[in-house]
Amino acid sequence: MKKTLFITLLFLIPFIGFSQTTKPVDGFLGIKFGSTKAEVLAALKAKGGVLDRDTTDLLVFTHINLGHLTTYAVYVNFVDGKAYQGQLVFKDEADDRTIDYYNDLVSQVNEIYGTAKSRRVFRSTFTDGDGYETTAIKEGDADYNTIWTADNKNTIRATINDHLYVFLIYQDSVLTNQSIAQQKAKEKGDF
Repeated sequence: MKKTLFITLLFLIPFIGFSQTTKPVDGFLGIKFGSTKAEVLAALKAKGGVLDRDTTDLLVFTHINLGHLTTYAVYVNFVDGKAYQGQLVFKDEADDRTIDYYNDLVSQVNEIYGTAKSRRVFRSTFTDGDGYETTAIKEGDADYNTIWTADNKNTIRATINDHLYVFLIYQDSVLTNQSIAQQKAKEKGDF
């Protein structure tokens, strides 16, 4: 009997003791999606952020940290006075370390939100592992993307642009769709 109980416990311990819990995607930097501009201003200033730009639909901050990483800038987009997207922008001092920086960031986010879907696409004469990945990104011949999707369809996306800035973008799905619909209506009104 003791042997059966022991074997059963050995089988169950990995499932009980090491179950992974993931944080819901309901905001960024401690700011909940749907927060007002005043709430975002207060929260980011409390984190040491310096306001760089303030328009109706956008706030831009500098000097904000995400863990031990210092952002180049943080963009917060609003629709109808509600925060729906946070873009955290990072830049490594050395271009040749950009991919390592990106991979480290993805690893850190994976620890909090669970393992994401990553994708690397190379075009032209470049291939993954050829030693020219950074050049491929700069020339627009490689895409690095990682996406985390929550049950509520909110997302986090990590990517590298052709100037080797690493972006971590948090989006609320409902408010993003509302913003897209408003933009389309405005564009149609321009005709």
